[in-house]
Amino acid sequence: MSAPAERLVAVLRNLMPILGFAGLAVALALAGLAAYLGSDLRHVVIASPWWLLAALVPLLAVVIRGVVSPRPATLRFSRASSARRLGPGLAARLAHLPDGLRLAAAILLALALARPESSRATDRVEHKGIDIVVALDLSDSMEADDLYPNRLEAAKDVIDSFIARRRHDRVGMVAFGATATTVSPLTVDHGVLRQLVRRLQLGSFDGSKTAIGAGLGQALNRLKEPDAGSGESGAESKVIVLLTDGVHNAEGVDPDSMARMAADRGVHVYTVLIGRQAASTDPARLERIASTTGGYAYTAVDQQALVTTFQDLLNKLDRSVILGEHIRAQLFHLVLWPALLLLMLDILLRSTRLRRFP
Repeated sequence: MSAPAERLVAVLRNLMPILGFAGLAVALALAGLAAYLGSDLRHVVIASPWWLLAALVPLLAVVIRGVVSPRPATLRFSRASSARRLGPGLAARLAHLPDGLRLAAAILLALALARPESSRATDRVEHKGIDIVVALDLSDSMEADDLYPNRLEAAKDVIDSFIARRRHDRVGMVAFGATATTVSPLTVDHGVLRQLVRRLQLGSFDGSKTAIGAGLGQALNRLKEPDAGSGESGAESKVIVLLTDGVHNAEGVDPDSMARMAADRGVHVYTVLIGRQAASTDPARLERIASTTGGYAYTAVDQQALVTTFQDLLNKLDRSVILGEHIRAQLFHLVLWPALLLLMLDILLRSTRLRRFP
């Protein structure tokens, strides 16, 4: 037999115990998993099968190490009979066990990364929530400092807290001055929405007038749209929270017409009149809008009243069931824990009974 062939045979001979211990450990782990799942085993699927290729990496590492590493040192006896009488001890028989355990752990980790799941989908996740659009006045009068530091900043603070408290709701945002614009469509990504609210500034568009009708119309349009991230929510309750400090004085869409349209669509409008008002207000119109839609009209003359208003809003808003996506039970932890246990056993053996010396 040629030298390369002898070398290959020697490598394979050295690898067989490692592969044997690794195969036994993996088989025992998978047998335990099968026993745990029972009849549900047939419903197991691999969500990310490409990760199974990661199991080849430790296998290749073991083979390469066997090729490039020198043979372990051996004891020489002057007489063969002496070696036969001595025989291999338990430590010698288990010398490759730590390597096998480490290889098995790496294979099981690759299987965990492949995300085994149960194909038996659970019921659709249900949580309670509603669709809400906040319509915020950005007219120039919102710069008044009867609320600290001004009406707009005080309003932004309570709106931010309000959004943070509506965890399961889709919330959108529109702003209006002389015209109306969408700040955010309905979304469950409240982190992004709250950032957009914080960035709102006076002067971003014409604030010389207060187009309450346009603000309501824009909000109604947003309530018709599905969320780009999660699709139609199926929420039966739809709400507009209209926050303004002035009277409707812009041409175009009439607020009362929008209120009637909202009522026809089953949308409730809650109005909030903010600040210590002089002559340029029309609280009767805001009360009419709220009454027409089955909502409620608030007046917040100071900071505490504004906070109390939104707290009362939180208590008044109905909740309806929103159906989420079907989910599958994740099973990767059933493979991950055996892998971690094998790694711990490997470390224990290498540092005690099967410790190797240079």
